Amino acid sequence: MRVGGEVVVNREVTEVFSGFADLERSGEYSTPVIERRKLTDGPIRVGTEFQAVDRWPGRKVSFKVEITEFEPNRRMAASWSEPMPGGWEAQFERVAAGTRLRFHATMKPQGVMGLMAPLMKPWAARQTRKFLSNFKNWSEAGAA
Repeated sequence: MRVGGEVVVNREVTEVFSGFADLERSGEYSTPVIERRKLTDGPIRVGTEFQAVDRWPGRKVSFKVEITEFEPNRRMAASWSEPMPGGWEAQFERVAAGTRLRFHATMKPQGVMGLMAPLMKPWAARQTRKFLSNFKNWSEAGAA
């Protein structure tokens, strides 16, 4: 199951990328996020791990997120294995109005969750649209 979208943020690409890459602050704009806590020492890079706590429909889940791609001001991606395997990727591009952020998440529901995937996809698509809108507003308000 893949969902995604894009948004243009009226900020410089360095500001948008920096705000996005600061996963520990993602709860300020992403409603499912309860917590992101960095587990790896040093700056964010490929291999950096975070302890994540999110709200999923009807429950709270805890899992690890690992950065799988990190190219400052251009691209970032991450993966996880629980509560269902998946990951996301984000691309940043300078445009006349600021920065275009393209975001896609992929989830691989298994077992009972796999049977529910057709019902979950519209929910995940709505969450992604809300996430992008909230991130845009948060960034443009100068929080990033």
